[in-house]
Amino acid sequence: MALSERVKQILSWYPSDNPGTLGNLARMLNHGTLAGTGKMVILPVDQGFEHGPHRSFGPNPPAYDPDYHFQLAIDAGCNAYAAPLGFLEAGAGKFAGEVPLILKLNNSDSLSKLAEPCSAVTASVRDGVRLGCTAVGYTIYPASGARNTPRPRGSAFPLSSGATRAAAASRRRVRLPWTWSPMQRRLLPKWGRT
Repeated sequence: MALSERVKQILSWYPSDNPGTLGNLARMLNHGTLAGTGKMVILPVDQGFEHGPHRSFGPNPPAYDPDYHFQLAIDAGCNAYAAPLGFLEAGAGKFAGEVPLILKLNNSDSLSKLAEPCSAVTASVRDGVRLGCTAVGYTIYPASGARNTPRPRGSAFPLSSGATRAAAASRRRVRLPWTWSPMQRRLLPKWGRT
């Protein structure tokens, strides 16, 4: 895989990362329509888990099929496709090698009915390795009152330490760690909400 000067420059910013992790970053930077530019477009699909499938996919019934999202990422020329475990398990074999995958290790637990976003860990770095994912991702909710809440043994880590642990585990298994940090809607002015 030939690397553009821009991709080489970006890789040079991470001298402490292992060659396998850098190779996975290069794989994502060299895939899709923006290959070699140093820019990325990632298709994130977690709405079925976080918001319920009908609310997310009802307006577009083909979206109920996990293959639809793989094909959308491929057809759109995305650098990668990010999704929870079930979505990736459904199509990782069928679409192997066609688009880099990012496994979302956690999701907002919409069933908890808490006022603050609360993380539910739904996958592991080992799952990402098993599925051939280029990266694993962890969502943190910086403005959430639950972000540093201790969790009982066996459940989700506190949001901030969970991301740190996930990143360390992903690097040990030569996977690129990825972090999402969405702004909490309640903190946005009304004019900025969608």
